[in-house]
Amino acid sequence: MFFELLRVAVGRQNSLSHTPTADEWRVLYGMAMKQAVSGVCFKGVERLHPQGQVPPQDLLFEWIGATETIRATNELLNKRCRKLQAKLTEAGIRSSILKGQAVAKYYGDVLALYRQSGDIDIYVDCGMERAMQFAREQGVVDAAWDYKHLHLDVFKDTEVEMHYRVEVMLNLWKNRKLQRWFKEHEKQLFCRQEGLIAPQAEFNRFYILLHIYRHFLYEGVGMRQLMDYYFVLRHTESTDTSEITSALKEFGMMRFARGIMWVMQEVFALERQYMICEPLEREGRFILMEVMAGGNFGHHDERINKSRHSKIDTVKAICKHNWHLMQHYPSEVIWPPVWFVWHKCWKIRTRRKLRNIF
Repeated sequence: MFFELLRVAVGRQNSLSHTPTADEWRVLYGMAMKQAVSGVCFKGVERLHPQGQVPPQDLLFEWIGATETIRATNELLNKRCRKLQAKLTEAGIRSSILKGQAVAKYYGDVLALYRQSGDIDIYVDCGMERAMQFAREQGVVDAAWDYKHLHLDVFKDTEVEMHYRVEVMLNLWKNRKLQRWFKEHEKQLFCRQEGLIAPQAEFNRFYILLHIYRHFLYEGVGMRQLMDYYFVLRHTESTDTSEITSALKEFGMMRFARGIMWVMQEVFALERQYMICEPLEREGRFILMEVMAGGNFGHHDERINKSRHSKIDTVKAICKHNWHLMQHYPSEVIWPPVWFVWHKCWKIRTRRKLRNIF
């Protein structure tokens, strides 16, 4: 029934197969909150009103309150994105809003403000050193940073992650190829859409799937990220899948992509014309089981220790959690400890270099 509610919300179904009881409505609300899709699901509830399929009044009011908070947060983040990009442009730095508010544009006028948002992820093509210099110019002297991004604390009410690398893979060999792929497709990163500079949908067709893949392997992924990808696929005008198929094979993601296509078909009733490859039911069922168990970014996964305090504890938790993924993605599961050691050495070398600059 939760999947039915999702399909109603995105306009793929008109009503639920039966009217939920009060208890069932509370379960549906709890699942929507766990998966960070409560705002979009509430728009589904509104569409069900003419059929008389509505939650109890007390739950309805609670749902309305949560939805209004999501709407207000989205309006704030949209303003912050525009302000941040204006600052970067003034500093002579090209930027692109990744995921989040950029992907929300694909949801359409009705649903865009009801996608549950997080922080702002923004890519800059100036490299790490210039990004750090920009942070200092904004008064952020000791920004936390790593191989991919730095934390740009320029807004009191909004977290910002400034990416000087779009995404990474923990497999060092694949990561080297991935950085080349992003460089080759850099033009697709800067497209003006509704007041923001963001990647083209064609770019997101691979990038958002990669983002889902990485989180699925090392943290957990929820229905919000899958819904994002549904709208990315529906928004992509091109039906040519040759380029993305080539990329999926190059980075060993084809099995995962086929599983995701089955989830798109099963949960969102995505039409075949929008799919990037043939669905694979067995893998799809496994992915969907993991998504429903873990919730948004795996925050509700009881198999993961949430009390870790150091990066070593984090790596241990990832390795323990990912052991059951060994049969599905063995070449990726073994890399976190290797990446941790490599990244530690890389950061020591980079810190020494930066001392001479700043």
